[in-house]
Parts: sequence; C-alpha cells; structure tokens
Amino acid sequence: MAAFVIGIGGGSASGKSTIAALLAERLAPLRVEIINQDKYFLPADQLPRHASRDGSREWPDHNQPGSFDFARLRADLRAAREAGAQVLIVEGILVLYDEELRSLMDLKLYVEADADERIVRRIRRNVERGYSLDDICDFYLDSVRYRHQEFNAPTKAYADLVIPGGKDEAEERERLLGQVVSMVRAARGEEGP
Repeated sequence: MAAFVIGIGGGSASGKSTIAALLAERLAPLRVEIINQDKYFLPADQLPRHASRDGSREWPDHNQPGSFDFARLRADLRAAREAGAQVLIVEGILVLYDEELRSLMDLKLYVEADADERIVRRIRRNVERGYSLDDICDFYLDSVRYRHQEFNAPTKAYADLVIPGGKDEAEERERLLGQVVSMVRAARGEEGP
C-alpha cells in the first residue's frame, strides 16, 4: 500500500515543523517520514535575488517558488511513497503552491499564525543562527512579509484543514491534530485514536 501523504504549508515560522513532528509522534507505531522543503532550495548561485524596496541591498530570495527545485521534490516524494513509510509528511512554506505536488497529497494542511508571532519566532530563530537583529528585521520588512502575501497566503485556499499555529490556540490545534490522526488511521484501515 502506498504511503498516505500529508502536505503542510504555512508562513515562515508558523509552526509547520512542530506540527509535522507532533503528527509523526501521534501516528506511532505507523512508520512516518518527514520531508522538509528547505532541502530543495536551489544552490546559492542559482537562487533568485531580491532587492530591498529602496534598492540599497540585495539578498538571495528564499521566499518565492523559483527558489525551489520542485521537480526533484516531486520525484523524491513519488519514490518515497513506495519505499516503506506508511505516512509521508512534506512540509514547507510553499508545498501547497505547486499544483503537481499538491496532486500527490492525500491531505493538505495550512498552519496559520499571526504575523506578529511569526516575526518574533523568526527573530529568535535567526539570532540563534548568528544573524544580526538588523539584518533579520530588514530582510523581513523588505522581502518576507511581501513574499508571504504574494505566494504563501494564497495557498491556504488549497488546504483541507487550517491548523492554528499560535501560542494561544493550543486547544483548537489539539482538536484538529486529533482529527488528522483519525483520518490517517481510517485511510490506512487502522484502529485506535
């Protein structure tokens, strides 16, 4: 039986990786594999560039469809469906963007969190990675928030379920995660929660 495929999209720092890990844990003892879209960024020298709104700076643009090798991601997902995992979770900011990739998914989720919460998470995460606060804020203000509105937010329309990723939305998130686990188990002919 081919693996059940869950796609998890959502904005940068919305909680996609956390939701994927929680689902993998709750779906045990099913064999779950997580595929992170970040592993499919084009090489640095092939990434599109994004200029600041005032033209004073330019950065690699990691927040638009042209930044990813969707052909390789689709090929790897097709191969993984037959390779032994019972559930595949593919997660990333634009996994719901590509129509052909969406067609490989049995269930599509979009993790939504308020922009203020997402930027605070980005700042904390990227400071830990050694980026300066000024660079993090400039990049967010010049690129991430616009790319989110242009490319990411519209993909919410393709989701079967919208999962709240905010800190204060734990109860609703838990209810929906339970629903997802039940759906996957039913699709696989499994019993139990």
